Amino acid sequence: MNEFRATVAIVRRHVDRRFGIDWAMQFGLVVAIAYVFAPTLANPLFALGIASTLAAASAAERTHADSLRRVTFFAMPLYGRQLARAHAVVPVLLALAIPAGYGLGAVVRTHNFPPALLGMMFGAALVATLVSLSATFRDGIRAWLYVILAATAGLLVSLPYALFADRGLGLSLALALLIGFIALRAFGETLARYDPLPTT
Repeated sequence: MNEFRATVAIVRRHVDRRFGIDWAMQFGLVVAIAYVFAPTLANPLFALGIASTLAAASAAERTHADSLRRVTFFAMPLYGRQLARAHAVVPVLLALAIPAGYGLGAVVRTHNFPPALLGMMFGAALVATLVSLSATFRDGIRAWLYVILAATAGLLVSLPYALFADRGLGLSLALALLIGFIALRAFGETLARYDPLPTT
């Protein structure tokens, strides 16, 4: 099995009926939240904060963490960084339900949602998801610290855009790429050090 086929196998393992239900439920919930709170979008940090926090919590959800821990990593012909990319696909797809749902709810309520803000919400959700992935192999306070760090990273990425609007968009996207890359590498290091074999 080569790298591509192993990656596809990992993604297909997690994209099942349960994933579809989770995506739809998350999307619907955020549509409802956005419909209620859309008038507050005069401050973009509100929308971006919701996207970051929900994405971080979604990626670090314990059911997902337990499913990752049950995978026999040693059977896959992949290095830590390759496993990180493969295992990041499904959490990222799930996190995209958050900005998509928020955008739809806001459009239905206000009929006016800046495309740049929607793009930043996708960036914030992406960064928060990638940072929080490292929480999946940690427990207790250490796991929650990663979730908090993930939400903070999403807000940090959003700050230039929130402060300077379109003029800060380029800096926000650059920060998103940088933090996302570092977070994915850190997750790869976590996987490289993880031993799935039970000790006896």
